[in-house]
Amino acid sequence: MTTCISDYNLKTPLKRALVIFSDQTDLAWLRVLHPGFRHCFSLIECAIESSDGGEAEGSKWVLYNPLSTATQISVWSFQDGKVLKGGLVEQGYCVVETYVRPLTANSLPWRPFTCVEAVKRSLGLQKRGLFTPYALYKFLLNETEVKKVLDFSERLGY
Repeated sequence: MTTCISDYNLKTPLKRALVIFSDQTDLAWLRVLHPGFRHCFSLIECAIESSDGGEAEGSKWVLYNPLSTATQISVWSFQDGKVLKGGLVEQGYCVVETYVRPLTANSLPWRPFTCVEAVKRSLGLQKRGLFTPYALYKFLLNETEVKKVLDFSERLGY
């Protein structure tokens, strides 16, 4: 049975994702990139339902690590995303929490296969002009940053 994009329920909650940035690289030419942002990969949360179809038992995280020699995919079991994020930060990684965007029917332009392009596609992110891990990091920070809005206030005198 094939599933079309229109078959997906767009009202389902968005999946949480962690994008992890690293300074570690074995390739000399990647050292020209911004220090601390020479490679990126993602962890995407997948909720697991109980066997009777009831409430979710916990969550698993799918690691998607596009390397220059291969793509590493594995499943990690963590009940709490904060513990997972904290553990990665303790190991020296820079971690940004984001979400997986809903599928769209738009085709993406051809791009070289880099860790940034692979992570963007794993998140459903169709943003042009993001070519380096640092550019992706800055974009995700701006996207998730909470904006402060001043509203009418008698204390402010208006």
